[in-house]
Amino acid sequence: MNCFALLVCFLLAAIPAVGQTPKTAGSGPVVSASLGYSYLNLGLQPSRASLNGLDAAFTTDFHRRFGVTLDLGYVRGSDVNGGTRHADVLSYLAGPVAYITRNKGLTTYIHILGGGARITGAVPGPHGFIRGYVNQPALAVGGGLEFQISRSFAVRSGADYLRASYLTPSSFFHPQNDFRAVTNLVYYFGSNRR
Repeated sequence: MNCFALLVCFLLAAIPAVGQTPKTAGSGPVVSASLGYSYLNLGLQPSRASLNGLDAAFTTDFHRRFGVTLDLGYVRGSDVNGGTRHADVLSYLAGPVAYITRNKGLTTYIHILGGGARITGAVPGPHGFIRGYVNQPALAVGGGLEFQISRSFAVRSGADYLRASYLTPSSFFHPQNDFRAVTNLVYYFGSNRR
């Protein structure tokens, strides 16, 4: 009987010891938001226009080497095509991002973003400039660098080839080859910060 009582005591004492074992740490996606400056060299007809504005991006990294980003940008330029008219571009793009290197403090990445762009501007017409806008599909391919400032903040700089469409003087949609550069301040949310 004493052996049975001793065995029960050992079993009851073992239960609190199991509750003290370390828990497995959970891991989830790394979520970040960024806001900053954007420059776009827009291929309006007959000449190119330099536009400046804002860029915002929301990124979720599901893996150390892979994530998904949503990019929203608005740029505007005055006195385009030698007139008093302005041009602006509202772009809304999303797609995968791949991280090439992740060293201490420095990350390099590439991305392919698809979506659309609403472009407003003026093109030469038979009786002066014709003002209009189009909302067409757009594609951006590019990459950049990210410098870690602290555990929660980083500075990201990137460049993209942006393919969008706008009107020609003959009022047809024409694909354009545009260049876009962005510099953003990045904030990492939650406990899974870098």
